[in-house]
Amino acid sequence: MRPLRKFILSLLALFALIVGYFLSDLAVKMGGSPLQFSPILTLLIFCGAIVLAIFGQAVKRLRDGKTSWVQLAKAPMVALVAQASAVWSSLFIGYLLSQLILIYQLRHAGMVGSFAASTIALALASLFLLVIALLVESWCIINDGEDGSAGRKTPPGGANPASA
Repeated sequence: MRPLRKFILSLLALFALIVGYFLSDLAVKMGGSPLQFSPILTLLIFCGAIVLAIFGQAVKRLRDGKTSWVQLAKAPMVALVAQASAVWSSLFIGYLLSQLILIYQLRHAGMVGSFAASTIALALASLFLLVIALLVESWCIINDGEDGSAGRKTPPGGANPASA
């Protein structure tokens, strides 16, 4: 599995920011209001980041050769969840930034203060998840070749001198 590129995550966040802004602005111009999220979502994202960090620590211990409660077969799944969390949180951060831009433009409305506070808290929780996901992904990466041979080169012809 290849590690995520920070540039791609930045492009995803920028895409979500642009699309989210124009769709939310269109909804407001048509008489609607921006999406409001429950504070429970902030708590869930924060708890999800903590759980991902716990699993990542277990995989890191397994990779370092120490005993761990995570099985070797589950380690790639932790890496996949970390990558999915990084992609999701970068998209969500972009969308939340678009909501903050929209809130700034609607600052004369009465509900903006609580809406801005909950959006900022949610963006910070999503940023925390992004950082944890990238950290866990780096713990799960094994620097080997594309053939998965744990860092050692096999001679041409596929013969392994260690097994001969």
